[in-house]
Amino acid sequence: MKSAAHGIRILLLKLGAPLARGGQITYEFMSLVGDFMKSIPAALMAPGVIVERFFSLVVSAWFLVAITSFAVGAALSLQFGQGMSRFGGKLYVPNIVAFAIVRALGPVFACLMVAARSGGGVAAELGSMKVTQQIDALKALGANPTEKLVAPIVIALFIGMPVLTFIADVAGITGGLLAATGSLGIAPTLYIQKTVESIETVELVISLAKTSVFGGTIGLISCFIGMRTTTGTSGIGVATTAAIVAANIFVLIADLLVTKVLWILQW
Repeated sequence: MKSAAHGIRILLLKLGAPLARGGQITYEFMSLVGDFMKSIPAALMAPGVIVERFFSLVVSAWFLVAITSFAVGAALSLQFGQGMSRFGGKLYVPNIVAFAIVRALGPVFACLMVAARSGGGVAAELGSMKVTQQIDALKALGANPTEKLVAPIVIALFIGMPVLTFIADVAGITGGLLAATGSLGIAPTLYIQKTVESIETVELVISLAKTSVFGGTIGLISCFIGMRTTTGTSGIGVATTAAIVAANIFVLIADLLVTKVLWILQW
């Protein structure tokens, strides 16, 4: 009996430690979210910093987002075109590609690319500042690191992510258009007509709106992990990798949940 009780106690300790650690991390993250919400008015009083972050995190990522979405759109067009040509349904390719790009693939791939490029860069930057005690220096000077560092990043990504998503949508549809006209023999005018018919305004608005939330959360996750970096250059690498992985997982799960909700609402 004593050995069994001892074994159960050890098992509970092993299970409890990760749960306690997860609870602590969740509490710290929600504290950062609360600090960010309180620092928004002050951060908006310094628009120059937000604009600088917008250019470094959003504008500089447009080509990566565009080329990725272009390739995805072209691949979709070729794959669906090849399959549906067997059944005489290749004229439905523009509708399928436009629906897939605008509804899911454009927003998801745009967010994944930003999470990998900009999110990883933010984690590395703040991690370096943490290791070199620059964040501690800001606190010693009476400045709020969340207001000075986190808020401009999150606001820039919140504003910029819909812009990148729109670029991804246009690039993906363009890739599908060029692939369809070049390989499937679909007339460009017909492709454009069917694309316009298949895109609803509500779907486009929802697609852009959800990426604002995704972009802001990517910024929060990257900042949170970067500011928790441990000492040493290896810690910066670990934080960068963790930020990219965490942000990508969040985007995929969040998009799945949004898609499920929209499916329930029949949108």
